[in-house]
Amino acid sequence: MTQKEDSIHKFLNGDAAFLKQLYAKNYYGVETYILKNSGTKDNAKDIFQHGLLVLYTLLKKDKLQVSSFDNYLFSVCKNLWIKQSSQNSVTKLPLQTLVDESPDLASFHVEQLQWSLYKEKYELLKETCKSIIKMTLANISYAEISKKLKYPNENAARQKAFRCKTKLFKMIKSDSRFKNLKNN
Repeated sequence: MTQKEDSIHKFLNGDAAFLKQLYAKNYYGVETYILKNSGTKDNAKDIFQHGLLVLYTLLKKDKLQVSSFDNYLFSVCKNLWIKQSSQNSVTKLPLQTLVDESPDLASFHVEQLQWSLYKEKYELLKETCKSIIKMTLANISYAEISKKLKYPNENAARQKAFRCKTKLFKMIKSDSRFKNLKNN
């Protein structure tokens, strides 16, 4: 298995270490771009999550050959932000088509359904799990998480984050809508 295939496999299977690395490498750049273009940190978090879902959906359907997760993810996030900001009249940036979306209107609908399912299941988590997932997505260190949530050490915070993410993935995968979306 090549490194590229290994990365795709890890991404599609929700490998926690790989996802953490993906966030660490890419989130700050997306956040910086969105903040420079009249967005907020919350906008950046939403757009980044949506960008990951787009990437996941296209890879899962084998409709995409990615040579660089980083470049493609940034391009998708940038394009999503341009669309969202122009729709919300936050700012009028010129709309640039960075990804050919013409044949993917059905995919876009599926992605929206996936995003709704993710948000619904996320809201079912206990507040502690929501907090720890939110902090890990914000690239807060496990040492800082352990201090904020009063865990004995960062390893305990890492284990709790893993259990929370696993629980979220299981809730999503056990939903009948996920099975229907997966088959599309």
